[in-house]
Amino acid sequence: MTPAGSNGPQPPAPRGAASRRAASLGAGRQGQGSQGQGSQGQGSQGQGSQGQGSQGQGLQGQGLQGQETRTGGSLLRPILWASVPIWSIGFLSFVPFLAYAVIQRRAKDWAVFAAYLAATVAMIVALAVIKTDSSGSAAVGGLLIVLAGCAAVHAAIVFRPSRGLSPLGTSMPLSPRQRNRQAVAQAQGRIERRKDARHLVATNPSLARDLRIGRPDLPREYDDGGLVDVNHVPAAVLAASLGLSAAEVSDVLAARDKLGRFASADELCAYTSLTPDRVDELRDFMVFE
Repeated sequence: MTPAGSNGPQPPAPRGAASRRAASLGAGRQGQGSQGQGSQGQGSQGQGSQGQGSQGQGLQGQGLQGQETRTGGSLLRPILWASVPIWSIGFLSFVPFLAYAVIQRRAKDWAVFAAYLAATVAMIVALAVIKTDSSGSAAVGGLLIVLAGCAAVHAAIVFRPSRGLSPLGTSMPLSPRQRNRQAVAQAQGRIERRKDARHLVATNPSLARDLRIGRPDLPREYDDGGLVDVNHVPAAVLAASLGLSAAEVSDVLAARDKLGRFASADELCAYTSLTPDRVDELRDFMVFE
């Protein structure tokens, strides 16, 4: 900012005394009402716990029949796939692992399938080459039985119920409760990532800049949980990531150009038309590097 008495451009004055008074009064009311809100929150928590318990019992009753059906199918799945190497006397030992590799689409599962296929082909070739009345034929037959047993046990393990696959091996859809838990876990993960990233900004700004924290407009590998560096991101990011309207984006950019940078969310509130409540909504997503 330009020192007093110089001929350089002066920063814009904060948007009126009303905005500052609103921020001060809001902070005071927040401090005075914290105990009342805490007591109300404790009472609401008890009532909410009863409501959530009733809802959970209802969901449990509604989903009982579906869970029993899935349990029966899950128990049948490993038996079906483990039986393939047994009734084929080892000649189809590779089939369960082909199915599993197709489902998972991972390199290591394809490698397991290739190993079982190679072992099966080697056994078939050995049986064709060795005479049926020789001791070598009996040895190959014994190895084929061992292969069938190993493949059966392995198939029962990879298709066990905890894998979350249907009886035929396809992925089972998540229940609403599972989807909710997954969504909650993802949201909590984003909050923790924002905390970690904000700590880096405060303690190691150089590393934060190198990781491009708060810069979703730039290519990067570090996941900061959705932080936005208000001092550097373009207008499109302010609109997309913070949900600012076109007028709000223009106002923020104009103030940023005149100030050079914002020091904090409070300064953003003071020099733009954003209300204190609006800034508080966005505070967790903003950084000021």
